[in-house]
Amino acid sequence: MPGIWNVAAGSRLAIHSFTAPEDGWLVNSHIMEFPGQLFVVDTQYRLSYAREVARYAAELKKPLTRVYVTHYHPDHLLGAGEFNAPLFTLPNVARKIAAAGGRVASEEHEKIGADVAVIARQPDHQIEASDETIDGVHVEHRLLRGAETEDALTIAIPDEGKIIVQDLVYNRAHVFLGERRFDTWRASLQAHRDLPYREVFPGHGKPGDKTLYEEMEDYLDYSEEALHKSTTANDFKQRILDRFPNYGCGLVLDHQLRFLFPHEGSR
Repeated sequence: MPGIWNVAAGSRLAIHSFTAPEDGWLVNSHIMEFPGQLFVVDTQYRLSYAREVARYAAELKKPLTRVYVTHYHPDHLLGAGEFNAPLFTLPNVARKIAAAGGRVASEEHEKIGADVAVIARQPDHQIEASDETIDGVHVEHRLLRGAETEDALTIAIPDEGKIIVQDLVYNRAHVFLGERRFDTWRASLQAHRDLPYREVFPGHGKPGDKTLYEEMEDYLDYSEEALHKSTTANDFKQRILDRFPNYGCGLVLDHQLRFLFPHEGSR
């Protein structure tokens, strides 16, 4: 099954968003198309989908000058070797990739096979929270703390009303809750809802608007309660499926169970 492309045009910047199919965890890669160059934000889990993003970028006929990995999770990292451009991450994300990237790649490659990288590409450059002007476009690199994971990068385009929040938000997709950061995650959602960005680009599922923050908060509220009530991984999984029966990303729901219920052993 092919992935899905969505294009959000703007006056000086367009964002081309690729959402992988279910076997790629519905993960998003976003191509930021500036007047004279391209950036890619996150690089897919499966190599076949990373190559699809790379081919699409090549068809835009502009140089790819930068690739970001917003956080160290495998679905955003492991396709990075398919892109011929420097790789940028936050400093703490670079440290996480150095410490855990090899293990993560090995585990996922063993599960899936040749369509997942056997090694994790290491970043070429580290980027701090900062503002830049690129081809006349104001770009904000923002540090997101304590949401899905400890540190993650988000990217805002103030003049276009767009913000790439990645795994702060999933759109109609089951969420990775393995780090149990419910309170700080909710606080980040509430803070982002107050920001002046109309178009929201999530890490999984189709782009949307500010209603994605409310839907995400509802998912976190319910799943935290379900986690407290559940005595087994299967009990928790069934509660989530009953409440959100039409959500995708079932592979992420399964993937997190070993983190949420470690006493049950590897799954």
